[in-house]
Amino acid sequence: MRLAPWLAILLASASSAALLPHVEQISRNVWAAGFAAKYGSANCGFVALDTETLLIDLPHGVSIPDYLAEVQRISGKPAKSILLTEDRAAPGLAKLDKHPAVQVIPYDNGRRSIWLPSHGVLFAGPAIVNGPRADVTKHDTSAWLKAIDALDWRKPAKVVPAFGSWGGPALIARQRRFLTELRRQVAYGIALGRPLDAITKDFLLPASYYTWMPYDLPNAADIKHVYSELTAPHAPFAKLATDRPNALVLIGDRFHEPEHLEAGLRPALEASGVVPHFTVDVQALNAANLAKVDLLVILRDGMNWPGGFDKPYAIWMTPEQEKAVVDFVEGGKAFLNLHNSMGLYPKDGPYLKLVGGNYIGHGPLERFMVEIVDKDHPITRGLSDWWAADEQHTPPYDEKKVHLLMRNRSDDGKAVAAAGWAYEPGKGRLAHLASGHTRDALEHPMYQRALRNAIGWLLRKE
Repeated sequence: MRLAPWLAILLASASSAALLPHVEQISRNVWAAGFAAKYGSANCGFVALDTETLLIDLPHGVSIPDYLAEVQRISGKPAKSILLTEDRAAPGLAKLDKHPAVQVIPYDNGRRSIWLPSHGVLFAGPAIVNGPRADVTKHDTSAWLKAIDALDWRKPAKVVPAFGSWGGPALIARQRRFLTELRRQVAYGIALGRPLDAITKDFLLPASYYTWMPYDLPNAADIKHVYSELTAPHAPFAKLATDRPNALVLIGDRFHEPEHLEAGLRPALEASGVVPHFTVDVQALNAANLAKVDLLVILRDGMNWPGGFDKPYAIWMTPEQEKAVVDFVEGGKAFLNLHNSMGLYPKDGPYLKLVGGNYIGHGPLERFMVEIVDKDHPITRGLSDWWAADEQHTPPYDEKKVHLLMRNRSDDGKAVAAAGWAYEPGKGRLAHLASGHTRDALEHPMYQRALRNAIGWLLRKE
C-alpha cells in the first residue's frame, strides 16, 4: 500500500530525530533545523522546490553527506545547491548568489537574509538572534538596524533567526528594540560626557528586552563596540554625499535624550535634501569635520556631567571649537541653532556672540503659543501661529544684529519672548529656533515646516 505524500513526509521527519533532533516543518515544503548549545543554538533549513531541495545555511555538528541524505528523505527531493546567510565553505554543494524562488537581502559585511515570499518564511541569518547573546561586535549597528527595517517591511509569517528559537514577526520587533535601546543608552552616556567604564557599569536593559535571560545579556565588548561607533573619530561620518548638502548634527544632553531629538530632526533634514550625520560626541565638533559639511545643527546645551549628576557639570566647548564654528559660518556656511543651544556655553565668548542671543532660563513645561512676527521671511513663509507643549525659552537677543521672526507667548500672556531669528554673519547664514524640547514640539507640523524653511534659507535654496 502506498502512503499518502503528506504521511510519508511526516514519517520521514520523525525518523530523522536521531540526526536532527530539532527539525520542524514551518510552512508548506519548508523546514527549519536547530542545533545544540555547543553550536551556539544555530539554525539552518531547506525548502522543497519543483525538482530539488534548496538548502539554506549548513548544519552544525552533522556531516554534510548524512545531512543531505536526511534532507532528501524528509523532503523527497535531492539537495545539491545552497544559499548562505554568511560566507563559509560548503563542500560538495553549489553555492548560489541568487535563486528565482527566493529573494536574497544583503546587508552589513557580506551577510544576507533569505526571504521565501510564496511561503511567508524568512531565514533572517545573523540579522536576528533570538535567545543566545547577539555578538554586537561583528556588526555595524546602524546598518544592522536598517537591515531589520528591510526585513520587517516584508511582513513574514515565520522567522528563522541565525541563532535561538524560531517564531513569528515579533522576533524582528524584539531585535530592533534591543539594538535601539543599546544604542540609546550608550549615546546618552556619551552625550553626558561620561567615560566608557561608567556607561558600562550603569548599563541595564529591562527584562522584557531579553528572551533567554541572562544568556542574551550584552557584555562589555558589545557596549565598547557601540561606544566606538558613536564617538570620534568614527562618528559621525560614514559616507559623505557628493550630490547633496551634508550636515553635522550635534544632539543630546542631560535633559534632552538624543533618540527623540534625532527622530524629530531627521525627517525635516532629509525632506530638505540634506544628508544628516548625527553625533552625540562633542569632540566631533571640530574644524576638520566642519570642513566636510555645508550645515551645522546643534540641539544641546553646553554642559557635560562626566562624574555623574551628583558632581558639578563641566562646560565642554573649547576656544578651538568656538573659533571653528565662527570661522565655519562667517566663511560662508550655515548654522541652525536650536532650542537650548545657547545654554551654559562660554560666557561672553565668540560662540554666543555669533548666535546673537543668550539663554537665561525657561518657564514650566506647558502649552504656549508661537506667534509669527515677520510672515514674509523665507523661514516663516506658509507658517501660522501654533500651540505646543514645550519649554518657553526667553532669550535676550541682539536687536541690532539679528532679525526677529517669531515670538512665544505664555498661556497667561504675561511672558513674551523671542522664539526665532535669522541673520547673515560674514558670508554665511544663521537661524535660531527656540522651540524643540518635547516630542510634541519637535513633531508639530508647523515646527517641522519651520525647520524645512530654515534649512532651505540657510542653504540658499530660496
